[in-house]
Amino acid sequence: MIPSQAFKSAASGKSKRPRPAPFSIRLNPDERAYLERRAGKRPLGTYIRSRLLDGQGAARKAVKSPPQDYAALARILGMMGKSEQVSCLFLLLATAEAERIDMPEKERAALHEACCHIQEMRAALISALGLKS
Repeated sequence: MIPSQAFKSAASGKSKRPRPAPFSIRLNPDERAYLERRAGKRPLGTYIRSRLLDGQGAARKAVKSPPQDYAALARILGMMGKSEQVSCLFLLLATAEAERIDMPEKERAALHEACCHIQEMRAALISALGLKS
C-alpha cells in the first residue's frame, strides 16, 4: 500500500471492526450517588453492567482510581500532628471562645471554621489510610 493511501484510510476513521453504538443513560444526582455507593471501589460502568447482565458480561479488570501514595498521606498526617501552627490555631480558638482575648465575632467564626476544616482534613487522611481515629 502506498503511504499516502495508508494515511488516507487511517484518517478516514473507518476501522476494521464496526463497533456498536454506546448506550447512555441519564441519572439524577441522587440516583448516581446511590449507584456509586453500591459500586464501592468498582467503576460505575462495570457495576451497572454486572447488575444488568446478572454477572454474565465479559470480565474486565476494574480500576476505579489511581493507586494512592500511602506514604505521602501518612507524612502529611504526621506533619499535621507535629505542626505547632495547628496547635496554636486551636489554642487561639479556645482562648477566643473563653473570651480571654478580645476578638470580633466575625474573626472568631472564621477561626472556628478554619479549625473545622483542619479536623475534616485530618479525618479524610485517616480514612484514606484506612486507620481509625
